[in-house]
Amino acid sequence: MCKFGEILLLICGDIESNPGPGGTPDPPEKTLSIFHGNIRSLRNKLNYITDIIEDFDIVFFTESHLDVNVTDFDISLFGFETPVRKDRNANGGGIIMYYKSLINIVRRVDLEHDEVESMWFELKTKLRSILININYRSERQSSVCFWQYFDMMLKRALDENNSIICLGDLNKNFMSDISSNIRDIVFINGLINIIDKPTHFDTRTGNTSLLDPILVTDSIPVVDKDTVPIDREISDHDGTYVTINCGFTSSRTYKRKIWDYKNGDFDLMNQKVSRTNWEHLISDADNMNVACTYLYFCSIANFGNPDTD
Repeated sequence: MCKFGEILLLICGDIESNPGPGGTPDPPEKTLSIFHGNIRSLRNKLNYITDIIEDFDIVFFTESHLDVNVTDFDISLFGFETPVRKDRNANGGGIIMYYKSLINIVRRVDLEHDEVESMWFELKTKLRSILININYRSERQSSVCFWQYFDMMLKRALDENNSIICLGDLNKNFMSDISSNIRDIVFINGLINIIDKPTHFDTRTGNTSLLDPILVTDSIPVVDKDTVPIDREISDHDGTYVTINCGFTSSRTYKRKIWDYKNGDFDLMNQKVSRTNWEHLISDADNMNVACTYLYFCSIANFGNPDTD
């Protein structure tokens, strides 16, 4: 098509240079990211955490320090649905989960145990259903009792699904030699820890430890995992995350008409352009959209149909 014709098309305003049905669709996401952080009281830190978590799809915080006096509206985060909470009180403990609207996730109370601060969720993706477990074990809670209950929850979950992700603050240093009973529980239930950096920083002693592991079964399609630096005035823990392949289908392909400029017969085009009564063509149109339509059919008549991509 001649330059004049291209300019006329662009002037119309609603013609794209390479149009397809509805324009070019954004490619769908193929991964999903899950974040956990020990926040040590959520209420006064919403502005800070909003910047930290905006790129994650599912977000967990432990030590939320919330009670019934704090409404869901008070702690809502832009871009996320109404949070799911398991409060203890305003002075300690508590777990909260945020998720984005397109995430298909539901709470599984039937997998939980009343004796531990823990929540279970079922995430459904194109590839599979995944069970996600979030825990907070206080230093005051007996380690032996917690791990017994943790083992019971895992076995109940594994009877249904072998794709499991466990996150949270377990107050047990996974960078040192954990006790044999904990190691056995993790191993026998087919879990491996994928975080290999410290997550807790004792500002008094300078000691570091890995208290916030991410434990996954080998069927979880891990794409990425790491820690997320957190301001020490916000928390003495860094965050952790795991990105998984959620198996969304690739974007649809569309057939559309395009002009094959490379193989055009420009000598013939120039001859036909010079013989076309452009003034008459445009003056007969009621408006620019009609003129564009006239121009399109005139182009087809003179130059042929565009090729199909």
